[in-house]
Amino acid sequence: MKLFRKIIIKLFKIVSLVLSIGLIAVFIYIIPMLWKRIYTYPKLEKARSDLQAKYKKPIQYIQKTDYKGVLHAHSYWSHDSRGVIEEILPAAKKANLDFIFLSDHAHSQLDSFPRSYHGIYDNVIIEAGTEKSGLMVTPMKDTVLNWNQPKDSLIKQVVNDGGLVLYVHTEEKHDWANPDYQAMEIYNIHTDFKDEEDDLLPFVVNSVINGYTYKHWGMREIFDKQTVILARWDSINKFRKVVGMAAVDAHNNQNIRARYTDDGMVEWVGPNAKQLSLVEPGWKEKLLMGEPDAGGWGFKFELDTYFHSFNFVNTHVFSDTFSNKNIKENLVKGHAFIAFESLADAKGFQYYATDIENNVNAIMGDSISTGSIKQIQVISPLPVHFKLIRNGEVIDTKDNVYEYKYDIKNKAGNYRMEAFLNYNNKLIPWIYTNPIYIHNNL
Repeated sequence: MKLFRKIIIKLFKIVSLVLSIGLIAVFIYIIPMLWKRIYTYPKLEKARSDLQAKYKKPIQYIQKTDYKGVLHAHSYWSHDSRGVIEEILPAAKKANLDFIFLSDHAHSQLDSFPRSYHGIYDNVIIEAGTEKSGLMVTPMKDTVLNWNQPKDSLIKQVVNDGGLVLYVHTEEKHDWANPDYQAMEIYNIHTDFKDEEDDLLPFVVNSVINGYTYKHWGMREIFDKQTVILARWDSINKFRKVVGMAAVDAHNNQNIRARYTDDGMVEWVGPNAKQLSLVEPGWKEKLLMGEPDAGGWGFKFELDTYFHSFNFVNTHVFSDTFSNKNIKENLVKGHAFIAFESLADAKGFQYYATDIENNVNAIMGDSISTGSIKQIQVISPLPVHFKLIRNGEVIDTKDNVYEYKYDIKNKAGNYRMEAFLNYNNKLIPWIYTNPIYIHNNL
């Protein structure tokens, strides 16, 4: 009996030691996340607040309206999303979006339009589109697309019929020499996230510890400037105009959720909108589930909400009217810039060219001769570090200013602008504009 008691005590001590070591290891592992919650993220919040205090509403020089929106987003029509309008629209309103161009996955090789959501919902334009074979295709009309035809033929057909075709996931291979596609992603959240996929645990643990309050800063930690993609874009623009845009690639699908079905069962749904189980309500359902939200979910643990994707990066389009077709037309013209909105609201930012009398005669995306332009100018609602890029090379910089002017001195080229915010003495990319194309007089 004494021997047995000694063995039990010994085992208890061993188990206690192992548990203690495990708890210490867990605590050491989460210390950086806790530090972010109590110091790093509040410091970033203060930096953003301090920046916002420096806001100056610019004079409107571009005689078009700046509409802010997102491209490349998914709804329930995609096999890997359950997103419904009751979730999408509130997120869009909270992020102050004017438009959403969806890119749902096709259900078959014969792809019908419109489907999913299409129209104006509480002053937010939602346009139907498809993501397939490295393309985002938005026909802009009732039609059926045949994906059995060669890709080049499909691109040409859509463009000739007044639609939009852009290359998505531009980290992958594409036919860059195709003459008909109109735009390409110069930033995509999913593309940026790929280098995190092999080690998701820190991202998940950080999300659990810092929750909804600081989720935007947790998402910012995935950011890497897409230098290879930007260099490719600059290279292509030396030969022909291709518009740069941002992609949120929003699915709202990296989560665990549960909902009551019509027959009283509970469906558990995991990552990529896959059903995990369909069960009768048990103790865990009674413990975890509450009243269904607007989307019908009684329990949610989300890593990628629609709002945080919509608020991460936007495409601003200067358009004549608030309509799907006019926004599309001005996007294709390149009257657009992308902005990382979770850092700061970019409304008011303008990039344009002026003549010798300082009249605006071109904006981003436009083509103009050297004889018609004296300067390129930029105005920002916040003080920024400007980088002027000509044909892919940085040719000038200016730090901590609201306005920037550059005399081109009859030098032809494609001139685009990058603007960086100063966060705690660190310059962070905020805005990439489309180029102004300046050519020699004919």
